[in-house]
Amino acid sequence: MCSVSGVILLNPSRYKEVEEKFSRIMKLAEDRGRDSFGIVAIREDGSIMSSRSLGRPSEHEEKLLGVFDEKTSVVVSNNRAEPTTEYVKLKEEKDIQPFEGERFVVSHNGVIANDKELEIKYSLHRKSNIDTSVIPPFLDKLWDGTPEKLADLLKEVRGSFAFIIADKRHPDRLFVAQNFKPVYMAYDQTLEAIFFSSLDEFLDEGPFYPMNIRKLEPYSVVEVTKRKEIKEVKLQSEENKRALVIASGGLDSTVAATKLLKEGYEVTLLHFNYHHKAEEKEKEAVINIARFLNVDLMEVNTDLFRLVGGTTLLKGGGEIVKDRSGIEGAEFAHEWVPARNLIFLSVALAIAETKGFSYIATGINLEESGAYPDNEMEFNRLFDKMSPYATGPNKTVRVLMPVGNLMKREIVKLGVEIGAPLHLTWSCYEGGDKHCGKCGPCFMRKEAFRINGLVDPVQYES
Repeated sequence: MCSVSGVILLNPSRYKEVEEKFSRIMKLAEDRGRDSFGIVAIREDGSIMSSRSLGRPSEHEEKLLGVFDEKTSVVVSNNRAEPTTEYVKLKEEKDIQPFEGERFVVSHNGVIANDKELEIKYSLHRKSNIDTSVIPPFLDKLWDGTPEKLADLLKEVRGSFAFIIADKRHPDRLFVAQNFKPVYMAYDQTLEAIFFSSLDEFLDEGPFYPMNIRKLEPYSVVEVTKRKEIKEVKLQSEENKRALVIASGGLDSTVAATKLLKEGYEVTLLHFNYHHKAEEKEKEAVINIARFLNVDLMEVNTDLFRLVGGTTLLKGGGEIVKDRSGIEGAEFAHEWVPARNLIFLSVALAIAETKGFSYIATGINLEESGAYPDNEMEFNRLFDKMSPYATGPNKTVRVLMPVGNLMKREIVKLGVEIGAPLHLTWSCYEGGDKHCGKCGPCFMRKEAFRINGLVDPVQYES
């Protein structure tokens, strides 16, 4: 749609260097907008200097320089990709962002679906038919300049947005408001300036450049001042404590689910039947676990992994790796199932959004991250960061990893302490009457109980 950019100058004497860097950001931002661009600089006294043009910044470099001076305090800019729904054949300067109101200057990435409704409801006068042009008069009329009030007002805006907003009365700060549209912030220690843009790659100056780049949280309003003060207000109300736990019927997910119950979550188990060797035993286990914990159980039957193939974990997929000690089978991902946890989490995310869960959780843990990439805490953390961009507007689902920082022996110890039904769990890769005792998970389970000086409540063939 667009790229929004901004900068707070902490040391205005460096304005020429800051302007040069800002012009580079604008040219890089053509990747998100090539139809028009505009720059509005607010000076220390609240006065304005601006430059606007149709086309690409790289084609009109003379428009990128000469807007900053030694009195410049904050700057807001926009690279626009004109939406089909907002197309204006004969564009004038008044149709080019950022849009200026009596008090507020606004750059916007996204689409406002109810701009005409806001215009009528509040008797607003806007200078362009572009949807964003309704926002400055809307803010001029209703906003007091606090992040809390802005968060409240944005509840009336339907659509997608990342706003960078300057206040002429207080030209020592910028406001960033976003739902699922991204904004990154970077503090440049060399230039003594705080930069903002829609993509981190527009800000990056290389691995050894002294600059800290931070992604601002989705669904938030952030106020940043020249004193390097940051205030953040959430756009969404507090989540409910409903958690959908991906449960295999094994130790890890069972302890994770029990822990969440003890912490006051309303838990539902989600189990996948995907034609793996232990499918029947895992299904029996998870049904019994759900009854013991007195929680709901949802099951997903899928043939997807038959199509994916490439793993001995599936029925007909070859022999499970076993050795005399069990160590080799436990320390290497012999039974790797391509993208399994990613697929499980994606399905869980979709169900959670539809069914009103605020959280999804897994038994991902520190021990198994040594062998399986999708058991690494970083995998869960990155999926959690991605999740606001995979759910509908205002329907954020967060990802929990209740045992993510624990080793297997610690999971067993915790499970005993909180009363998890470890006696009902199934850990073996095989689907026999008893645990085989030789595959990787059987070895890890037996060792974890032994280290804790506990008797494993399940039976083994050997």
